[in-house]
Amino acid sequence: MHKFDIKKIEKLDNPKRRESMPPEETLKKFKIGNKGTLLDIGCGIGYFTIPAAKIINKGNVIGIDITPEILDIAKEKVEDITNIEFKKSEEYSFPVENNSIDYVFVCNVIHEIEDKMRFLTEVKRVLKNEGYFCIIEWDKRDMKSGPPVNERISKEEIKSLVEPLEFTFLEEVNINNEHYGLKFKI
Repeated sequence: MHKFDIKKIEKLDNPKRRESMPPEETLKKFKIGNKGTLLDIGCGIGYFTIPAAKIINKGNVIGIDITPEILDIAKEKVEDITNIEFKKSEEYSFPVENNSIDYVFVCNVIHEIEDKMRFLTEVKRVLKNEGYFCIIEWDKRDMKSGPPVNERISKEEIKSLVEPLEFTFLEEVNINNEHYGLKFKI
């Protein structure tokens, strides 16, 4: 199972990514409100975490990642934002309370998870009743950028994984020509 290589950190924030997936505009496509708590799983350098903290000005944002070095970079970028926190996480055990999160956000993470059902069960554990699960993933087709097609996960595969956990599919979110977005509610 392939994991993101921290040596390729420039891929997490560069002009091409900002053009194809501008973080604040992308979050707004998921209709993230201005209050509540958002958990950014696999937050990396805070590409979405920091803009989310600006959108959710009556709540807080938690960014979690399994790589401490990358969290250090994210923490350096925060500056004077007070409603944001970064935490080291395990892959299948998130450092947040049961039923405490209004929005779980994951971008390009699920294809890297070996035990997807265990991961999704943990997502369900932390989400409040009526909470939202927002997913961005690579389209499952050959293209120049991104992981090999055999490592990608299709929209249909994600839907079939979350349905037994009683997530309700709400909408497909248009991200760009390389990625898709899915929004579910618990």
